[in-house]
Amino acid sequence: MGIWQYYKQAGGFKLLIQYWKAHVLGYAFLEFILLGKSKTALEIFRLAVNNRIHEKLKRKYKYVITKKLTIPEKGKCQKSNKVWVCWFQGVENAPLLVRRCYESLCKYLRDREIVLITQDNLFNYVQFPDYILKKWEAGVITNTHFSDLLRLELLIKYGGTWIDATVLCTSGKYPKYLFDSDLFFFQKLKPGKDGDCIPLSSWFITSISNNKILIATRELLYTYWHEHDFLVDYFLFHHFMYMACEEYPEEYNKVVKFSNSIPHILSLGLFQQYDEEKYQALVDMTCFHKLSYKLNEDNIKRKGTYYSILINQ
Repeated sequence: MGIWQYYKQAGGFKLLIQYWKAHVLGYAFLEFILLGKSKTALEIFRLAVNNRIHEKLKRKYKYVITKKLTIPEKGKCQKSNKVWVCWFQGVENAPLLVRRCYESLCKYLRDREIVLITQDNLFNYVQFPDYILKKWEAGVITNTHFSDLLRLELLIKYGGTWIDATVLCTSGKYPKYLFDSDLFFFQKLKPGKDGDCIPLSSWFITSISNNKILIATRELLYTYWHEHDFLVDYFLFHHFMYMACEEYPEEYNKVVKFSNSIPHILSLGLFQQYDEEKYQALVDMTCFHKLSYKLNEDNIKRKGTYYSILINQ
């Protein structure tokens, strides 16, 4: 990958602005010069800059979670069979892939209460500070990052499982801990975890209500957005949630380890030619597959791919 191609893929001028606001632009420039432009070097560069941002966030916001947070007693923490899914415009207005994903959850999670959150009903379930709503309405906080706050509010208040609207379910057979744990999320595990400062995923989170790690994460995010009108890093949620995990190691160590790479296998090969044997092997490994609705139109039109068989039917 050439320098210009990487620059455009990573966000172009917006990336430079982001690095400048995060006070890591000079560091990023030096690392880029030292490491070179090979694919491996660019990945090391990304991890290095990400780690720099993470350390800055830890130094600035550590005080938020080291102070005494209001954490309810264990008896006030309840499990729930609710599955929270959100598409602000309503699923009927969603892209085809999102509609298929939602249909798959309804088909296979029949023992769960699936609750679809939209812009019309979200305030029936949760409330937000005024400054958060004003920044969301002004576009300072995007829908994507508002949904980070939404999943926290829902899980802290009710418990249950948050599943992103772009997750395809392919079977009703799944380990009980995915939905019954006090806290569960997919993680990056060793050896791939080495060098990654935010080794967790947020697209599938199960929690009891009033979980202390989620409460701490919410406190960090609210503090950040109270002070800023820009996003210092796209994965701000992940930075803060991992800080909360480190603050409560006993709770974090109870989370069942499940690699977040396996649920991405289908996404990486979505436009390859469909192979029934390989597909069944994948379904045996996991019934949840994290996809994206942002797809190339030419790829969508191709016949005989996993997409055409599983989504475009």
